[in-house]
Amino acid sequence: MNSTEMIDRYVNEVGENLPRKMRADIEMELRSLLLDALEERAGGEPSVKETAVLLQEFGSPEKMAAQYRPAESLIGPKLFPTYKVVVTITVTVIGVLHLVGLGFVLWQSAGADFVDKSLNFIFSFGQSAILNAGIVTLIFAIIERSAGDEINLPEQEKTWDPFALPPVKDPNRIDRGELVVGLIVSLLVLSWLNLFPNWFGGAQLDGELPWYAQLMTAEFLQQIPWLSASLLVDVLLKTAVLIQGRWNQVTRWLELATLSFGLYVTVRIFNLEAISTVSAFTNGIKMILAIVIIVELVEVVVKLFRLVFGRPFPRPSFIKSRLV
Repeated sequence: MNSTEMIDRYVNEVGENLPRKMRADIEMELRSLLLDALEERAGGEPSVKETAVLLQEFGSPEKMAAQYRPAESLIGPKLFPTYKVVVTITVTVIGVLHLVGLGFVLWQSAGADFVDKSLNFIFSFGQSAILNAGIVTLIFAIIERSAGDEINLPEQEKTWDPFALPPVKDPNRIDRGELVVGLIVSLLVLSWLNLFPNWFGGAQLDGELPWYAQLMTAEFLQQIPWLSASLLVDVLLKTAVLIQGRWNQVTRWLELATLSFGLYVTVRIFNLEAISTVSAFTNGIKMILAIVIIVELVEVVVKLFRLVFGRPFPRPSFIKSRLV
């Protein structure tokens, strides 16, 4: 890492703690300020150590972002990272509880009024999510107003190291929205597979009571525990990464193991003699599964290569600060 890259990393990390609408202008201003200060101090070719010393004097990216954040912000940058995690976890937990509750109600009612109960679930989830997110926001806003100026990050300020700044294009940075959507989809499929395993067919409604024609074979239904285990492992991993706030080397290896297990389950289903009671459906599903297997296999190989050879993750044990 040279002097220019270190500044770029620092400026990018400051920007990550600021609202998007003001990020570009502040990054440009901060980069100019740092380059001017560095040139005044070290001349035309500053060393990496001189750059690191200057950045430590400026303060951690979180502290620097706090100085640029508008005073009228509801929640300042010191509290905002914690606020995002708390809101995300709160909404996710509410969604899981609603899914479990919906599944239990539908199971008790044998699936009657499925559409009405599902719409009520969506409405109830929206109400609860907005209400609880609002309560969390109010609590953090009160803390910001009452003690915002007194909140310090002494531990981060004491331990932060310019040599450990993540790259501008950091592969370990998470997309919370993507993770939350993935969690909800996995939980929905997991609930469907285990609460309504016989709902793989079309409803016959011309009798007094509706019934469901079985489209999937008993051989396929025996694979539901394997599918459920694959989805459950994926849910647990995404939840752990969401709480942690970043990918790291351990979770990347766990991600590889999860993908490999999912590939194994897909191959098991593909190798079934009959997936559906309708032969045309079996052929169509196997064509889709063949494509999925190829995609999953390529993804596993690429991730394994990056883990072993690409070194996409920061390695603190090999990158020691030259300030010590």
